[in-house]
Amino acid sequence: MNEFSGDDLNNKDYEEYLRKLAVEAQRYPSRSSQRQLAISRLVNEICHSPKLGHPQQGSWAFNFYEDIYHEALQKTLLEVCHRIELYNPQNPVMAWVNFRLQKQFINVVNDYRKKGITNIPKAQQKEMICLPNLDNLDNYLSVSDLSNDEELLRQFIENDPERLMGAEFVKNRPFVTFQVLAKARLIDNRSWAEIASEFDIASTTLCSFFSRRLKKLMPYFKKYLQA
Repeated sequence: MNEFSGDDLNNKDYEEYLRKLAVEAQRYPSRSSQRQLAISRLVNEICHSPKLGHPQQGSWAFNFYEDIYHEALQKTLLEVCHRIELYNPQNPVMAWVNFRLQKQFINVVNDYRKKGITNIPKAQQKEMICLPNLDNLDNYLSVSDLSNDEELLRQFIENDPERLMGAEFVKNRPFVTFQVLAKARLIDNRSWAEIASEFDIASTTLCSFFSRRLKKLMPYFKKYLQA
């Protein structure tokens, strides 16, 4: 099957290629390898498409917007993966994706408002964009009421009972999930430099992503690893 670059906007077959990937995924059983392959190709094209929308860009502080947008994009791509049946082949794929992205962006903004964190003080905004020290990153796990049982931690990360770790991934890299990084760093004890080299992602990017998501997921860790 021919593949197209997301930059090839002048190719009339590009949208048809996306449509065929979506329709192909719809034909296969939900857990089949054929469906997963088609969806993987589709998600990759979506992530790299210049037609991918950015709702309300410019309405928020850059780093805060990045958090909102990334969360909305994650939810949208999960919809593509798990609810591809909702796609109507009569419509362009990217139009459907951008419609769902707009909806998810609004949902995320509303969730932030419910938590009272849309108006972040400047001091907290600075804290959000500060990259933690790579050598001290794992100290986020040094919480007194967490079990220090390494086997329990390994089982928790590998099983991800509520599928929360697997749902968090590096922007435009849906297969570099928090769960994958947690396995590599906390179970296999690999260095951040090694992990960054494997995935061809800057170590500072991995550091920022991992630390933010770890803070977000700490209640999840506590729930299953309570001492």
